Parts: sequence; C-alpha cells; structure tokens
Amino acid sequence: MTRVLIILILPILVKGLFCDILSYMIIGIDLGGTKILTAVADKNGKVLASVKLDTQARLGPKKVLENLKKSVMLALDKANVPLSRITRIGVGAPGPIIGQGVIVSPPNLPGWKKVDLKKKLEKMFRKKVVVENDANAAALAEHRFGAGKGSDNILYITISTGIGGGLIISGRIYRGSYGVAGEIGHMVVLPEGPRCKCGNYGCLEAIASGPAIARFAGQKDALAAEIAARKGNKKAIDSIKRAGKYAGIGIANANNLLDLDMIVIGGGVANMGELLFSPIREWAKRCSMSIFRKHIKIVPAKLKTNVGVMGAIAICLESDE
Repeated sequence: MTRVLIILILPILVKGLFCDILSYMIIGIDLGGTKILTAVADKNGKVLASVKLDTQARLGPKKVLENLKKSVMLALDKANVPLSRITRIGVGAPGPIIGQGVIVSPPNLPGWKKVDLKKKLEKMFRKKVVVENDANAAALAEHRFGAGKGSDNILYITISTGIGGGLIISGRIYRGSYGVAGEIGHMVVLPEGPRCKCGNYGCLEAIASGPAIARFAGQKDALAAEIAARKGNKKAIDSIKRAGKYAGIGIANANNLLDLDMIVIGGGVANMGELLFSPIREWAKRCSMSIFRKHIKIVPAKLKTNVGVMGAIAICLESDE
C-alpha cells in the first residue's frame, strides 16, 4: 500500500518542485546619481513591477543603501512576490568598478570612495548579487531585449552628459583585462581639441557629448541646441554636425578594429534623431575600410529610459547561463 502511494504521489511532488523552481524571480536595479529604478522580473526577463525612488546621492552611501533596500521591498510588494522567491539581484552601477562589485569614486555618487556594493547587498538580502558597470549592462540589455537582439557583436554608445560605451562580443559582455573595455568616450579623435575631464585632449566626450554640443552652439544645454538647430540656427546646426562627424570617426575606428554587427546609440542626445545620426552615418562610412562601408549598421537604441534596469535584469540572466 505504501509503495502504491509513493508511486502515485511522487510525480505530483516532482511536478510541484519543478514548477516552484520555474516560478523563481530576479530583481534588477538601475543605480544612478539621481534615481534608483528597481524591477521584479521573471526568468525570461519579463518585468512584473517596478519602482522609482530618488537616490539622494548627496547624503552619502549609507542613505543610498537605505533607499536601495526600500526600493527592493516596494517593488516586491507591488509585484506581490516574496523575497524568498528571488534567486538573484543584478545592479547596474556607475563606474569605476573593481573586482566583482567595489565602486570607486564615481562622479555622481559622492562619498563612494571604495564601497563593496556586492558584499553589502548580499549581506542585506541574503541573495546572490551581480554588479556591473552601467554602460556594460545597457549594452547587454540592448543585445538581449532591444535594437541589438539577434546580433552577436555590438557596440553600445550612450551620448548624454558624458559618452560611455559597452561591448558585446560573441554574445557576452567584453570587459577587457582590467574591466574597463568599451570606453569609446575617451577615444582621442582630435588631439588638438578641447581638454576632457579625464585629462586628455580631444576625447570624443569633450567634442560630442551634450555639454560639448551646447558649448559649441552657444546654448545652455543640448536640448536648447537641438531646438535652435531645428529653427535654422547655423551655429547650432554646425555644432551638432561637428559632434556627429567625430562620433562617426570614433565609430569607424572601433568598427575597423572589431568588425561589429551593429552600433547601437542611446542616451538623451540620441533623441535628436537624424539631426545627429545623419552626420554620424556619413562620417562612419567615409572613415571605414572599404569592406565595411556597405554594411556598417548604426541604429538608435530601443529601450530608452528603461535600458538601465533591463541591463540589470540581463546581467542576472547572463550569470545564470
């Protein structure tokens, strides 16, 4: 009789356990200087609920960590998912990041001189935590869920207050020997150009970022430069064309070296659309090796403001593979 019961019940228990494993969730956190965006997602990366909080970065690491914890608990509550069902937490954070998750003095997180974010969050939640540079996370997000879906080798560039980049090679994040690969913003494209915040002269960031466009256009910010350009202001038009020219040169150099499937461009400045993309494509083709000119593919990012949190989700999924 007992043997019969075991035979009858065992498939039910196995099925229940299997379904329970499949029902586990992940959490993605986009940690920025002004906001924390946290999402609960299933194992396929589908977002069930998300919460946005102010980072309050000026109050230091302790307050930011409190806000991180609060955002996770609010997101879980909103999704009606207990913490026990979470297997992994991914965080996209501003760099520099050394080791597996030590954040070292990022410009927009004051007081974070050497904070082991991975260790602190693992202690806080008793879950496996994966921390990744935000540009790398964004690159992986566009590769898995956005414009780069289906492409194995892509360069993701974000053009905003600064210019950052992330590389996906053979479907995986390429970090380089010291974990800082993809820094296209600090590729020197005009040696006699303006000084960059990194200390060099003529970096792409010093010429084609939002503040650089505004400065050359004589406008207060990149949006004002765009508006002026659309109204026919020659100085603003020339400033955007200049930014596009040097961005195109940088992209051509990267593609000549890496032979990429696609270059995906995101960030607030990319919202200028063809005003910026047209000169980028023109100069990228002009400066590419002849073998690349016909098929160099430069496209706008798809995930927009969600790219950070989707990147954090993507790095969870990558770490499971």
